[in-house]
Amino acid sequence: MTPPTPHPHAAADPIGMPSLLLGLVGGALFAVRRRMSTPARAAATVGGLALIGAAAHKPLAEAVRHAGTRRRSGKVAVSFVVAHPVEVVFAFCRDFENFRQLVGALREVRDYGDGRSHWCASTPAGGTIEWDTVTTKYVPNRVIAFTSVRGSPVETNARIRFVPEGRDTCVKIDATYRVLDGTMADAIAALATRQRSGDLAAEVQRLGPLLDTLLANPGVSLDA
Repeated sequence: MTPPTPHPHAAADPIGMPSLLLGLVGGALFAVRRRMSTPARAAATVGGLALIGAAAHKPLAEAVRHAGTRRRSGKVAVSFVVAHPVEVVFAFCRDFENFRQLVGALREVRDYGDGRSHWCASTPAGGTIEWDTVTTKYVPNRVIAFTSVRGSPVETNARIRFVPEGRDTCVKIDATYRVLDGTMADAIAALATRQRSGDLAAEVQRLGPLLDTLLANPGVSLDA
């Protein structure tokens, strides 16, 4: 007797809504655990891992990873005026290590001074991700541009233009970023939280107040 022919889709492991919800709840726990007390943080960590583990069968895992990675991308295009001369504003921005004072997600930036830089940022699940960039354009008091090196887990391109307006400076920033690789926990946490592009746009516009604070210190000089 010839056994019945299996349906061509019978072996497929469908992505069920319950599993998707488990993964999203697990990611949400990861995203908020840093704001909890120590006991609650531990419970959220264990619970988040358990839920992610329950959700992460292969088809769902791949779908969630791709969706979360796509969400960890964005574009920042802002223009704002800083009440300081262009020489001062440019001197601050040319040292990429200063960016940590503006962007909350940055944990460390090492500017080697030869056009190369190493960046380290926090991930949605509380880990870190690191990448390298090279400067592609540098015109004193006019423009700085840089891009990530080939093979980096983060693909980024940025251009910062400086336009004198009397004793003030108009700063124009155009940047794109895209995470190319990340953990399952990061992917799910990214899906459970809002995208960072809006936060980044607001953070970089704190440049003026930050310079006000720094230059109020007599020991600080940002002359080009």
